Amino acid sequence: MSDNVMYDSPTEFLHEAANSGDQCVAQSVRPNDDGTFDVSCSCGRWTASAPAMEEGLRLARVHTGSH
Repeated sequence: MSDNVMYDSPTEFLHEAANSGDQCVAQSVRPNDDGTFDVSCSCGRWTASAPAMEEGLRLARVHTGSH
């Protein structure tokens, strides 16, 4: 994967995330029916719940150290 995700195709990005092992390559913030958001990382060792998408993104940044 290149250093800038803007140069990767969606397929390349998903392939890299799926084969990342325990690395923090990709994070997701998924909405729930109740208005909360589930947050997780491709490393498989971290999940969180957030009341808003912005908070989920903040938590993901803290997890990866890019805050």
